[in-house]
Amino acid sequence: MDQANRTANQATLNWQWELLNPGSYAIRVSKGLLIFTEITHDYSEVRMQGYGYGKHYSVACAEGESGDAHRAAFLAVITDDMFEAAKNCGWVITTGFEG
Repeated sequence: MDQANRTANQATLNWQWELLNPGSYAIRVSKGLLIFTEITHDYSEVRMQGYGYGKHYSVACAEGESGDAHRAAFLAVITDDMFEAAKNCGWVITTGFEG
């Protein structure tokens, strides 16, 4: 396992190990985009420990893109209903916040 992966594993919080499992949905931010992920499976190889594989959706890739992401990158687990609502909105989410 390389140093970058060891560092990422050490930064992974307990909830990220416990709740990010195949069949779950989660969100993360990458390059300024809010990304919605459907996690389909975990890797069993030691060198990929901490990574999950799934399909990732955003306004930039509404049809989704398959790939992996480290558990430490995810901000929250979301419900099926939240995932479907985001999908129905074309992955565009607004807060309604006015500051």
